[in-house]
Amino acid sequence: MKRKASLNEQDYLHSFMSTMTEKSDTIINYVLAVYFLLGIALSFKYDTWEIGAGVGTLNLLAYYSAKFFLKNSKFYQYVLSVVLAIFMAQYIYQMHGLFEMHFTVFVASTILIIYQNWKLQIPLTLLVILHHGALAYLQNYVYNDANGLQIYFSQVNFDMETFLVHVVLAGAVFFMNGYWAYYFKAHSQNHISKISDEYELENIKLASAKFSSMSATKEYNDFIHKTTLDLKMPVSSVLKLIDVSKGHTDNDQLLNYLEMMKESAKKIDDLVNDIHFKSVSGKTNPNH
Repeated sequence: MKRKASLNEQDYLHSFMSTMTEKSDTIINYVLAVYFLLGIALSFKYDTWEIGAGVGTLNLLAYYSAKFFLKNSKFYQYVLSVVLAIFMAQYIYQMHGLFEMHFTVFVASTILIIYQNWKLQIPLTLLVILHHGALAYLQNYVYNDANGLQIYFSQVNFDMETFLVHVVLAGAVFFMNGYWAYYFKAHSQNHISKISDEYELENIKLASAKFSSMSATKEYNDFIHKTTLDLKMPVSSVLKLIDVSKGHTDNDQLLNYLEMMKESAKKIDDLVNDIHFKSVSGKTNPNH
C-alpha cells in the first residue's frame, strides 16, 4: 500500500514538479522555434510557403494561447502534444509524402517525456492513427489518379498491412515513452519522499538534542540555585558578625582587619547574588 505523503513532502514535491515544468517549458520554447523554422526551410523544396508559415503560425498560436489563458492548468501540455503531431503532418505534406518525415513524431514523443506525464502520449497517438488511417485511405482509394489531385501522404505503397505494422511500431514507441515519463515521475516522487523522511528525521534529532540540552540546563540551574541559597546565609551571617564586632572594639588595627574582612565578604556576597540572579533567570527563560 502506498504511503500517504506528509504535508512537507507534498510541498517539496509540488515545488520540485513546478521547477521541472518551468524548465520543460523553456526547452519547449526552443523546440517549437526549431519546428517552426524547419517548416519554413522545407517550404523551399516544393514552394509550400503558405503551409509552412500558415500552419506553423497557427500551431504556435494554439500552444501559447492555451498556455496564456489557462495558466494554472496542464491543458496547454495536451495542446502541445496535438501541435507536435500537426507539425508532423505538415512536414509530410510539404515534402510530398517523404517517408522520413514520419520520424519527426517520434522525436516529438520523446521530447514530451520531460513533463513526466505519460498521458501526453495519448493525444499524440490518437492523432497519428487518425491522420495515417484517413490519409492512407484517401491516397489509396479516393485520390489514386496520378494525374489528378494528390494527397502527398506517402511516397511508398501504404496498404492495410503496411498501415497496421506502422501503427503497431509507432504505438510501441509511444508506449515506451509514456512508460519512461511515468517512471521518471515515480522516481522523482520516491526521491522527494526519501529526502523528506531524512529531513524529518534530522528535525526529530535536533528537537531531541534541544530537549536534552534544556533538561541539562534546567538541572544545572537548579543546582546553582540551591548552592547560592546555601551560600547566602553564611555570608550574610559573617557580615552581621563583622558589624557587631566593630561596635564592640576601639582597637584601630582590629577595626582595619574587620573592615578588610567585610570588604572580602561583601565581594563574595555580591558574587553569590549575581550567580543566584542568573540561575533564576535561566529557570524562567530556558531558551536563553
